[in-house]
Amino acid sequence: MIVKDSKKEKTFVNEVIKAIKDIDTSNLLDAIFFKSAVCSFAWFLDIIWEKNSKIVNITKYKSW
Repeated sequence: MIVKDSKKEKTFVNEVIKAIKDIDTSNLLDAIFFKSAVCSFAWFLDIIWEKNSKIVNITKYKSW
């Protein structure tokens, strides 16, 4: 989970924008290169999400 309007959210968005800019899009007319670009983006997104999010356990009990 990333809290809305938090520093982590801003960092996440900035890193995703950078990852998109860094993907090689010179050969997107070829299906193989297109698939490679999509896989690269998915990989970057996964890494960036893991780096900036935290696991939240929701239970029916309050933790004090």
